[in-house]
Amino acid sequence: MALAGSVTAQAAEEPARRMGLNPPASSYGQMFDDLFMMITALISGAFVIVLFMLLVPVIRDRDRKWGDGTGKPSHKASFDHGRSLHDKRFTAVVSIIVFFVLDASVLYVTMKDLREGFWNIPAPDTPDVVKVEVLAQQWAWNFRLPGTDGEFGTADDILTLNDMVVSVNRPVQLNMTAKDVIHSLFLPDMRLKRDVNPGAINEAWFEPITVGTYDILCAELCGFAHYQMHAKVRVLSEADFDAWVQEASILALAAHDESDTEAQWAWDWKE
Repeated sequence: MALAGSVTAQAAEEPARRMGLNPPASSYGQMFDDLFMMITALISGAFVIVLFMLLVPVIRDRDRKWGDGTGKPSHKASFDHGRSLHDKRFTAVVSIIVFFVLDASVLYVTMKDLREGFWNIPAPDTPDVVKVEVLAQQWAWNFRLPGTDGEFGTADDILTLNDMVVSVNRPVQLNMTAKDVIHSLFLPDMRLKRDVNPGAINEAWFEPITVGTYDILCAELCGFAHYQMHAKVRVLSEADFDAWVQEASILALAAHDESDTEAQWAWDWKE
């Protein structure tokens, strides 16, 4: 694929890596982090309760005379098959509590975050929206941005390989498809992951809130070089991004070759 444009302004240095998740770099990233911590807290609490309920009878009913030297237990074990009405009621009550406290709470917050974040795709006419067409292939990411004319499929389209350039504080809309097999676009710092399928156009969006350079990975096993399918998303300031688009469009227009069929993969934007 063609690689058009040169960067006039460099993004900030990559954020320092650390154990665990990096700070979210998108507008909806914190919501998903909060959901993750909520699930972790609820599951940890449930784990402690269940562990306590298991350890109490084990410690309370242990055979204290087992070590008397005879090698035989001091009493015969009794078995509870849990068929009594009391056990059934207890199980039903615990199940209801788990459902409403854990499952229902997580489901409610998950759906709320999806509606307010991931599914809340900005309208195409949103001011300053950045549109990017993504073509995945074994084992690279091709990105296409419209040039200064704002249209896809024209001579000044900006094509980059393994390098997505966007602006901070501006919604980024993605139209994505694959050239060969199923891939999955994964931007861990943006808290975004979306399948990319051949023969279909999938949509996604994010809004960067921090200038910097972040990882793009493929999260779907796509062949023997899957591990090498990584790229970068560079978030520039608004002024630097506008300057980059201006210069990259001029270079793309000068280098445009109608006979280069490999570079003519644009499609009509899916709203």
